[in-house]
Amino acid sequence: MKPPICEVCDLDFRHELEKNPATGGLVYFSDYQSLDNGMVGHPKGLGWFCAKHLSDAQFLSSLSKRMAMEQLRIKFNNFG
Repeated sequence: MKPPICEVCDLDFRHELEKNPATGGLVYFSDYQSLDNGMVGHPKGLGWFCAKHLSDAQFLSSLSKRMAMEQLRIKFNNFG
């Protein structure tokens, strides 16, 4: 699985997350697909978000991750 780095702003909060879970979290989007047994990697439709972007990502969780990310990038002017 990918480390906790925000999908919107690239903030790496893995060290803060260990101390304070409120620093961010995972969002499961509508296209989430778990990995098959024995597989390693990052599941499709799953993303890490820092505390600043988490609630907006959760609000869009009924969308596919791709569609949600398009809206989040527009909202936060992050077109990278």
